[in-house]
Amino acid sequence: MSRKAGLFILAAITAGALLYFQVQRRQPASVGVAQNTPTDSGTPTQTAKRNALRSQAALPGAGAGETVAPDALSAAPQAAPPPAPSIEEVASTPESSSLPGETVLANMRTTILQFASTYGENPVGTNPEITSALQGENPKHINFLKPDGNRVNARGELVDTWGSPYFFHQISGHEMEIRSAGPDRVMYTADDLVTR
Repeated sequence: MSRKAGLFILAAITAGALLYFQVQRRQPASVGVAQNTPTDSGTPTQTAKRNALRSQAALPGAGAGETVAPDALSAAPQAAPPPAPSIEEVASTPESSSLPGETVLANMRTTILQFASTYGENPVGTNPEITSALQGENPKHINFLKPDGNRVNARGELVDTWGSPYFFHQISGHEMEIRSAGPDRVMYTADDLVTR
């Protein structure tokens, strides 16, 4: 490389650095942030808090020229977490209100066995797919669901006595585990009802 080219590159780098520092000096400090803000050292969480403080135009309660403690972000009101999804309520029927959960689950097992004896294997798929097959979306268009306590919610899922969707676990073409969440409506807890 020629000497002129080297000097030109050096001059360009120097000019760029000077321009950068002049622009940095001219930018006004963020409102509400202390002029002696610490450098971006520390944990990623601390750095994120400092960056958030710097990017905000003003915090509630901080007037122009006032300083804000580095922990002001954690003291600021936090957004409430989103509400937990509600479990869809399914209207009670005379059959479901008078039958215990064990009986309703046994009736579901009988329905699956009737389907299997007709077609040689259990219905497969997700709860809505199995529900659809039992309601007549099958080769012979037979509705296997009877008024025996089993109900279908608005999403097309078979639900237990407490309104929770059943969990169907296909073990083989001829064996299926059917799980009800039980009275606490939470799967895989001590009060679950299970049949095969």
